[in-house]
Amino acid sequence: MRVTTNMQYQHSIKSLQSASERLDKANNQMTSGSKFTTAGEDPTGMSSKLSLTSKIESYQQYNTNAGLLDSSLTLEGTVLTSVTTSLQSAYSKVQQSQSGAISTSDRKSIASELTQLQNHIYDMMNSKNADGEYIFGGNQSQTQPFIKDSSGQYVFQGDTGQRMVQVSPSVNIAANDSGLSVFQSVPTRRAASTSDLNLTVGVTAQSEFDNFFRTKYDFSTPANNTYSIITTANPNTYQIFDNSGSSTPLQNGNYSQGEAITFNGLSLTIDTAANSTQTFSLDAPQNDNVLNTISDMISALNDTSITDDDYTKMAANVQVHIKNTLDRVDITQGAIGGRQNNLEQVVNTNTSLSSIGQEARANVSEIDIYDAISKVSQEESTLSLAQKAFAQVNKSTLFDYL
Repeated sequence: MRVTTNMQYQHSIKSLQSASERLDKANNQMTSGSKFTTAGEDPTGMSSKLSLTSKIESYQQYNTNAGLLDSSLTLEGTVLTSVTTSLQSAYSKVQQSQSGAISTSDRKSIASELTQLQNHIYDMMNSKNADGEYIFGGNQSQTQPFIKDSSGQYVFQGDTGQRMVQVSPSVNIAANDSGLSVFQSVPTRRAASTSDLNLTVGVTAQSEFDNFFRTKYDFSTPANNTYSIITTANPNTYQIFDNSGSSTPLQNGNYSQGEAITFNGLSLTIDTAANSTQTFSLDAPQNDNVLNTISDMISALNDTSITDDDYTKMAANVQVHIKNTLDRVDITQGAIGGRQNNLEQVVNTNTSLSSIGQEARANVSEIDIYDAISKVSQEESTLSLAQKAFAQVNKSTLFDYL
């Protein structure tokens, strides 16, 4: 085999180029921290890196969604806190108006204050989030949820939907609550009434009566909501029956004309002698927006001709409706707190899974910095030796060996 000067030169050049390429690769790995930059260098490693990167980015996006959701829920909670404060103030004003010592001008002043509170609550019911969407509109986020119609009634025009936000591959959390359930469909004061002139029916223990009403009211057969009080003489006694036809009374006792009979939170006063039958019925349940009840209260405060009995009844209706609304708002705030607690746990899980993914990706695609530094030093030494060898070999020709 003949070895020419040109062959010797070309072989030395290739050695230098190879050493230089290895040094460049080692430098790139040390600078970028990556074992490879193209799929050709490590097809399996690149596939794993891309898959892990996709998962890491998805968890980061879930946490971004979670941050926006938490802000939205916090805003809703703040709005409901403001509503609670205003409702409590309205409740106190209604209580204040029942004092027998207040004058007509005082009542008008209270009516004015209730109007301001009503306007504030109305504004809060139509609150928007940072994106300009109505919080309590359900899925109708661009439609004002509460309006005052031509008859002066406050009505809801949203829907019952909740906007869901995905915060993990399998978890979606509601970002809002429908104003229908929070403000509009709130039970008004439950009551009973009679058409008998000799019977007076009143609610004296609202909670007790509400429990009775809740368990006994028959929606399918309204006739079953009528009760009879039968009185007998010598001795004077009474018996209360429902409309089921049972011969067993719901309650019985001694009867005295004009003396109230207490029955499941009701006060039943009969103004006639024994040996009579009186009937009363549970009034059909109604749900309404508390703003409408406050409007009724404002009208009553401004009405100088209203009787004391009618005013007392109106005040009781308003106070019960406000209390029921406060309960509904409180339940909603509890639900918001529960969602935020759940959200915090999901975010922590997402962060942990993202960290695990980043560690796995580092093991697959990132080089150990100490190994990289060592590799660069090694390749630098190799290149330096190759350069010295090239210079030494190419000082002479083959004639020097003859």
